[in-house]
Amino acid sequence: MKNFEELKEILGKNGHPSFRAKQIYHAVYKEFKESFEEMSNLPVNLRDFLKENIKILSLQPVFHDKSDDGTIKTLFQLNDGKRIEAVVMPFEDGRLTVCVSTQVGCALKCKFCATGKMGFNRNLTAEEITDQVLYFDQILNKEGKRVNHVVYMGMGEPFLNFEAMEKSLFWLNDPQAFALAARNITVSTSGLVDEIAKFADIPLQINLAISLHASNQELRESIMPIAKKYNLADLINEINKYINKTHRRVSYEYVMLNCVNDDLSCAHELGKLLKGQLCHVNLIKYNVTDSGFESSGMKKIREFGRILESYKLAVTLRISRGQDIEAACGQLSAKRSF
Repeated sequence: MKNFEELKEILGKNGHPSFRAKQIYHAVYKEFKESFEEMSNLPVNLRDFLKENIKILSLQPVFHDKSDDGTIKTLFQLNDGKRIEAVVMPFEDGRLTVCVSTQVGCALKCKFCATGKMGFNRNLTAEEITDQVLYFDQILNKEGKRVNHVVYMGMGEPFLNFEAMEKSLFWLNDPQAFALAARNITVSTSGLVDEIAKFADIPLQINLAISLHASNQELRESIMPIAKKYNLADLINEINKYINKTHRRVSYEYVMLNCVNDDLSCAHELGKLLKGQLCHVNLIKYNVTDSGFESSGMKKIREFGRILESYKLAVTLRISRGQDIEAACGQLSAKRSF
């Protein structure tokens, strides 16, 4: 769906009252109407105009799969034929979380990530980002539910599409659109130092997550090429500035890779690196792709976590959902063809 101000402008330029934009938004975002024909409170000539000139969804689902744990992964085709994937994950505590993509492919080429192997194609628009959430809202509405959390952890690096990402954050938070609480939205970055400062200036209490995955510079460079441009010391320094400015806790994502970053010496190194910082560490069981990496065993992951806790760090073991349908962390690749 078009941005609200853009929609008003389109209506006004074509002889339709701008107040109709509020009615359309209410129908789309509050009543989850999937076609303009369903909007019986709009005059016929306006419905005809909308059908010809506006799309409720800027992307179309071409395939979806449902996991045994309830996770749904959907492959979308964009207007130019490009394809992306997004996921909705139900949790036992009532969270219904959509993991959105921000780019077609990704330029960062993290060695353990399937998306990185696609290469980068283009950025998504704010409309294409938010429409992923709208699509899952339409599905969940049929069960009397709706999306209540969003994470920017799908395909692409959000901070390399900063303008559209920022615009989509306000869109998700907008009371007349999704009305999502800012604290229920998390943006994950691989650590683009310059953009962290910009992110701190956004006047919304959006959560920040850092894809860290290593306890030292050399190790991080070996699995995340972006680390050669943004070294670990500068990254941690910028995060400290972010915390001091926003007073918000930062989350660190640490995918556990067997015999790569899971040595217990790495746990001590990571503990010393983050000790005293307002942060939380998510240890993530790796979901195998064709990258050649394997996951650490659960015993090793728990040992790693206990060491971090000895440094007074908050630690969570995250078992990614949707593993049986390749919807988990690092697995999104939009590789399906028809």
